[in-house]
Amino acid sequence: MAGRIRILLVEDHPVVRLGLRTAICAQPDMEVVAEADSAEQALAKQKEHVPQLVIIPLRLGGELRGIELCREVKSVPDAPFVLVYTSYNSKEDSSSSYLSGADSYLHKGEDTGRLLDSIRATSTGRRVWRLGTEASDQMARLEQAVENSHLTRREREVLGFMLQRFTNAQIADELFVELPTVKTHVSNILHKLGLRSRQELF
Repeated sequence: MAGRIRILLVEDHPVVRLGLRTAICAQPDMEVVAEADSAEQALAKQKEHVPQLVIIPLRLGGELRGIELCREVKSVPDAPFVLVYTSYNSKEDSSSSYLSGADSYLHKGEDTGRLLDSIRATSTGRRVWRLGTEASDQMARLEQAVENSHLTRREREVLGFMLQRFTNAQIADELFVELPTVKTHVSNILHKLGLRSRQELF
């Protein structure tokens, strides 16, 4: 039907995915156009079905792949909105999701009504960030600092890995760049954010 929010649902637990699909498809203004249980499948389904919104967890196949997937989903022209729906709610997870381009972040402890409201809000371009007061305050501070510091897209990516406590060498491996390049990015990020060391991020 025209006017429905077209959703790609990414979840590797079949029971959880069934529950989400059932709740979403019961809404007259939403439809699940595709489902995926891996990052690779999600990217293929995104290209095939062109959803308005993608719901992703942080953990897929036993690994924390959600942040990487979010970054890839948001890297294409006219990218869909991304709602991270996860059982993780640390400030590092939420901050890394934001820096990877997530539009909204919702903890799985919230009820179904809150999820549906968040889908509607996110699909209209409104940011929803629900993971507890302390973490939400941290998120707001980080968002303001990042916007004020004019970090480049690459620097935002590197900061996302820094918040996940990746070493410089690990970041270099993830981004397929040389170690000195990462060190330069890290130095620039800390300078722009007015920090003396990585430890001040946490």
